[in-house]
Formats: sequence, C-alpha cells, structure tokens
Amino acid sequence: MPDKETPAVRYRQLADECRKAAKSLSLNDRAAALEMAEAWDRLADQCAGGTPPFFQPGAPEQPVMQQQQQIQSTKDETKSS
Repeated sequence: MPDKETPAVRYRQLADECRKAAKSLSLNDRAAALEMAEAWDRLADQCAGGTPPFFQPGAPEQPVMQQQQQIQSTKDETKSS
C-alpha cells in the first residue's frame, strides 16, 4: 500500500478485487463477493474527501496517552481519619 493512499482509495481497490474474484466463483459465493464489493464502495463513499492518508511520512508521532489510577479510600480508612 503506497504511503499517501487514502482509506477511500484503498476501499475502492478492495471493492474491485471482490468484483474480479466474483467472476470465478460459484453463484452463491459470487453473490457474497458482490455484496462485499458494495460494502467496500459504501465505506469509500463515506470516507471520500475527508480522510487523510493512512501514513504521512515526516508527520510527528502522536504521544501515547496514559491513564492514571486514583486510589479510592475504603470505609474503614475514612472512619479512622
């Protein structure tokens, strides 16, 4: 997959692959492959124009977010304070 490929472009490629594969499948499998192609096309339509490429070289990495736990006091600890 090229670095600057958008999800919409990739989804259209997957739809095309499903349609190509459908030509060599049995009737039931062909119907399933064509349904999958339609699903990929719908995803591509939803993403078209507004989705950035999967990978942008030189883009700064996003920092990893960490969650902190807070210790909750128990009933016994609150009585003794």
